[in-house]
Amino acid sequence: MEITRRAVEGWTELAIVGRLDGYWAEHLDTGLADAVREGHHKLRLDLSNVSFVSSAGIGVLVKFYKRLDAIRGALVIVRASGPVRTVLDMTRLTAMLVDDTPDDPGTLTLGSTVVRRGLVCELFELEVGAPMRVRAIGGEHAVGSPADRQVAPVALSCPASTVAVGIGAFGAGDADGLHRFGEFLAVSGAAACLPADGTEVPDYLVASGTEAPSLRVSRGVVCDGPFAREVRFETVGPGGVVALAELAAVCLELSRSDAAAIVMLAESTGLVGAALRQSPFDADTDDLFEFPDVRARLTFTAERAFQGSLALVAGVVQKPGGPIPSSQMRPLGCDDLVGHFHAAAFSFRPFKKGRLVLAETVRTLFEDTGVQGVMHLVNDNRPIVGVGQSEFARGACWIGALAG
Repeated sequence: MEITRRAVEGWTELAIVGRLDGYWAEHLDTGLADAVREGHHKLRLDLSNVSFVSSAGIGVLVKFYKRLDAIRGALVIVRASGPVRTVLDMTRLTAMLVDDTPDDPGTLTLGSTVVRRGLVCELFELEVGAPMRVRAIGGEHAVGSPADRQVAPVALSCPASTVAVGIGAFGAGDADGLHRFGEFLAVSGAAACLPADGTEVPDYLVASGTEAPSLRVSRGVVCDGPFAREVRFETVGPGGVVALAELAAVCLELSRSDAAAIVMLAESTGLVGAALRQSPFDADTDDLFEFPDVRARLTFTAERAFQGSLALVAGVVQKPGGPIPSSQMRPLGCDDLVGHFHAAAFSFRPFKKGRLVLAETVRTLFEDTGVQGVMHLVNDNRPIVGVGQSEFARGACWIGALAG
């Protein structure tokens, strides 16, 4: 079922597509309750694309008709499909609920609601049709290999228009600084990094005025440009969670492209990932991840970490053959998609409903809350002992379609 809101001459119109049976009636109830809670007390319903309505759906309509009438508001059906009108006639509710007066279709001013893969998503259009550009830093060789250590790091400025993830460090302009190279992410003028120098204490920089944070980067993916859509998501039903791979698949679908950049701010029920304990430039080996020495070079979550935290996640997802080199991507475990995601964990704090401004939200998060950790998110699909993927309950995603 999809619900789209429009403003029409002092009314809020909700256009509904799908079935209003016992299952989806609950979602209509939630959508109407949210509209009323936000102060919209004059509601018009467009049911012209509703293929079926059950007694449960009728019950929701009558409940909100009475609720709004009691506070001098109103709920009317302005367009009804044949099946809907038949049921309304049978229940003798047509005269009470239907208004057949010709009307202005109105303009879309609020988020539209869709359901995808068990998620209720409220969509907000931002820069529709404006692609983001993507580029990779680093070669096709393995991280920490002799070839990797021969590649000189590059300077990367991270203004508000840039999303980046990879391996790098702050203030590492000389050879001595190479031992600090670890996981980083940069979002909307803020950057967080976990130095691989043994301290295991994350650091961050936030843009001040026109000055953007900068890093030295040995490997990573950099996306520049505006986001096309914002999505507020919640799982269907109380206590539900969504895995990173499923959420990435939904975002890719909503990007309407074969590759997408994603920034997510979400309540996490646990992150699964890894972080370098030793800089790739300090590894005197052909294989940084060779067992058993990898245990001294890499921290890996044996169970979900940062449960109940607020996670700032940045990364990219694409279908096979997309514009991002395969050396930068890993299988996500869903629909043959590959991706590259990093996360910074913060103590939990609530955010207002509806559309959020990314730059303001990120700045507030960094200025008010300390960074608890930074990691590269992974899909731990090992038999028996694997802990799976990072999981989330609700949050917001900003999505941009990528072009090479």
